[in-house]
Amino acid sequence: MIRKEQGTALLEFCLVLPLLFMFVWGILAFSLYVIESQMLHFSAFLAARTALTDDAEAGERAAAEFLVGSRGEWFWLSETTRKLAGSELTVNKGRNRVEVEVSREEPWWSSFRSLFQRQPGDMLDIGRLDRAFSQLEVKYAIGRSQ
Repeated sequence: MIRKEQGTALLEFCLVLPLLFMFVWGILAFSLYVIESQMLHFSAFLAARTALTDDAEAGERAAAEFLVGSRGEWFWLSETTRKLAGSELTVNKGRNRVEVEVSREEPWWSSFRSLFQRQPGDMLDIGRLDRAFSQLEVKYAIGRSQ
């Protein structure tokens, strides 16, 4: 009877492993999305708070400096490099209200470039988790609306 059951554990492991792998991969991808989303939310809050006490340019600069420091992405510092990277950071200050919009999406040239970087054996592009959620947008407002 022991001979007939030999190898069943290996077979069960081989059946369960892909499901377990996909489950863990999904948790990792979602956690990266949540971290990115929280950073954009906090930068929008920081921009609105700074702009409310100072001016819109100071709020935009504060948010950009936070994103550069936390993410290490230097393109946030300039409006031109933000557009090239597919990101946007706008701060609008009214009399009693500040509205902030922070968005980030994967630019067209990034996906085009990835076509040429693939190796011949790559059938699935699962090498980067940050492509799972390629677009984020945060709108934040603080103050009174009239």
